[in-house]
Amino acid sequence: MSECRGEGRGLIRAWALTAPHAADSPMLRALLDRVEAPLGPVLGDAAYAGRRNVTYVAERGGEPFFPPKFRWTARSRGHPAWRRMILRYRHHPEVFRETYRFRANVEGAFSAIKRHQGPFLRARSAVMQRRETGWRMIARNVDLLARAQAAREAL
Repeated sequence: MSECRGEGRGLIRAWALTAPHAADSPMLRALLDRVEAPLGPVLGDAAYAGRRNVTYVAERGGEPFFPPKFRWTARSRGHPAWRRMILRYRHHPEVFRETYRFRANVEGAFSAIKRHQGPFLRARSAVMQRRETGWRMIARNVDLLARAQAAREAL
């Protein structure tokens, strides 16, 4: 499963359910297309770090933060955003790490969903699994909004 979260409250803006052994990289464009707000830093693991994805993020006004794998080169091959991302990682690793550390929030959201609603889907068909996942994302957002409202009222 992939998700796209916004800054601030950490609401889930877009999500996609993929097959168990399917690649997540092709889903990045579809997720970002669902986000109407301007993109800021876009964080993802190395699975999302393809030249096309990095270029797409840059074209949408975002700043890609995907940690490169060991043997990746800074050769752009027609994708200058790729070169900028790799050189930022190599020459300014502290800036890269400072931004990339917020990716842990996404893993925390996955963990919270699994803790509260169970680690597996109960639906059997693919259509119903997508629907169940959607309801889980909605429930997570409602929970976050309710907690924010309670915190405001407590002040």
